[in-house]
Order: sequence, then structure tokens, then C-alpha cells
Amino acid sequence: MQPELKNTWTPAVNVLTWFMLVTAILSVLTRLGTKYFIFRKWTLDDGLAATSTMLCIGQSIAVSLATANGLGQHREMLSDLKIESMMKAEYAATILFIASICFSKLSLLVFIRNLTPASLDRRFALVLGILIGLWAITSIFTAAFQCHLPQTWNYLHGTCFDRAAWWNYLGVTNILSEAGIMGQALLVIVRIQTDLSRKASLSSVFLIRVILIIAIICQLLYARQTLSSADSTYDTWVVAVSTQVAQTLSIVTACSPQFKPFLDNLQSSGMGIGMTSSNNYGSKHRTYGVSTFKASRRNQDTRSETHELVPMPHEGTNQTIITSTREDDTESQSSQTNIIMETRTWTVTEALEN
Repeated sequence: MQPELKNTWTPAVNVLTWFMLVTAILSVLTRLGTKYFIFRKWTLDDGLAATSTMLCIGQSIAVSLATANGLGQHREMLSDLKIESMMKAEYAATILFIASICFSKLSLLVFIRNLTPASLDRRFALVLGILIGLWAITSIFTAAFQCHLPQTWNYLHGTCFDRAAWWNYLGVTNILSEAGIMGQALLVIVRIQTDLSRKASLSSVFLIRVILIIAIICQLLYARQTLSSADSTYDTWVVAVSTQVAQTLSIVTACSPQFKPFLDNLQSSGMGIGMTSSNNYGSKHRTYGVSTFKASRRNQDTRSETHELVPMPHEGTNQTIITSTREDDTESQSSQTNIIMETRTWTVTEALEN
């Protein structure tokens, strides 16, 4: 009589997949809600985060289809048709995973880039963003053609390239890009003229992505271990789990700097989020540094926000803020003409001698 087989991992993988998906969606919704509540608009980094979440939804559906066709079950319990359907679902999930990770990285990178007006920092962020884009393109292309045509998804019976080397490339470059993003954030925060405890608090929000690196390492190690498995449909459950964890952590940690407590901490440290904005009547306003002002058109209120990194004054200094306002109603033809107000702020700092 055949000995009883171990329990299947299919329900666990399926439940964890949907739990991670809900977590990612809630994180992005919290981010978008917070951003709109404070600033009444969304920016490019929010769009990238939303795109990452849409890809995450597609990837999670693909993993769910893989579990429905035998992922997490013993190979001898599955028909050839089920195994084929499972491999196709895994094939789609891998491509969507790479794309989702790419957009979450770019979302966080754009957010960090917008924290500083320094041209060197912005150039570094641009180069890093290009490298991340190239990483995603090459990874998706090689994943799509890992095995010979026409069955590029058939890693069990098809002729494929060295998949162990591919996993090494995917994991190592993924980790390096994460290190680059965290390094960029730390370089910006280190130059803030504030106390050490506040710098540590700001840094922790970005350094939390270390747990994402740990998840990527686990994904890489488990993938290499299961490549030569004789019961791959059962053993690869752990690769699926580590992949879902890495994908969700990438989205959640990319959204965490946009939550209200961190945004408040940014502003109190001399940093803020904001944009040049305009209303439907053509009146425009802009803020510089961390100073704010109110611009108005008859019975029309507008909002303004800050969006630059500004050094905080040292102890023992006096700081004077000079503000000038200019109204421009050239070509006025009636009392209803739109009024354009421009406010400029200069800061004069004087060091006190002991």
C-alpha cells in the first residue's frame, strides 16, 4: 500500500497570496488618501505606486491560478494538463512580479528625488532610475524567453538556459538597486541640519527596506534549491511564498514615507511635499523653502505646499525672512480680470558672535 503523502501546501500559498495582496492594496489606498487629504492632488510617484499595485493584483491572480492547478501539491497527484496550466500561470506571475517591483522602486526613487533641489542628487536619482528600468526590461525579456519556442513557459520538459544563473542575476541586481535607493535617501537625510534623533527617525523609514532585501535573498536561495527538485510542483511552494512577501514589502515600504506621521516629520525637519499649483481661473502660486503664504482671488481660496529641502538654521544664528508680493493684472479690461500673485521669500541668516 502506498504510504500517505505529506499534506499539500496549496491552501497556505493561496491564503497568503490574497492576504499579501490586500495588505498592498490597503497601503496604497492609505498613501493616496493621505496625499489627497493634505495636498488635494497626486503626483508622479503616486501614479507609479498605483501601477505597481495593479501589476501586483495581476500577479496574485496568476499565482492563485497556479495553486488551482497544483502548485503546492505532489507532482504524481497531478495530470499533465494541470502541470502545464500551472507552469503557464507561474510564467505570467514571474513577469508581472518583476514589473510590479520595478514600479514600486521607481515610485520611492521619485519621492526621494523630489525631497532635494540639489542637481547632483537629482542626476544620481535619474541614473539610478534608468538602471532600474534597464534591469526590469532585461529581466522580463529573459524570463519571457527562458526556454525555447514555442513552449517558453515549459521549464520541466523544455530546453531552457541556465535558470540558476538567471535567478542569480535577478536576485543580485534586485538587491543592488535596493541598496542604491536606500543610499540615495540617506545622503539626502544626512545633509539636513537637524538633531541626530530626528535624522535617525527619518532614516528608519527608508532603512526598513532592509527586510525587503532579506525576502529577496530568501527567494533567491529557495529558487536555487528547488531547480533540481524531482517534485518541483510541491517544493516550489516556498519560492511562491517568498516572492509574494517580497512583492508586498516592496509596495508597503515604498508607501510608508507618504503616511501622515512621516510627512509631518519631514516638514518639521525642514523638508516638505508640494507642487506648483494653479486653479481653473489661471491664478498661479508657488512656495519656496518651508515658508508658506496665502494667495487669493475674489472669493477663491487656494492651497499651497512646500517641496524642497531647506537647511535648518544653526544655533546661535538669527534668521530674517523677507517676503515680497507682486500683483500682475496687466491687460486688465474689467474688474473681473484674473489677478496673478507671485510671492518670493528670501532668508537672511546672521551668525551671532560669542
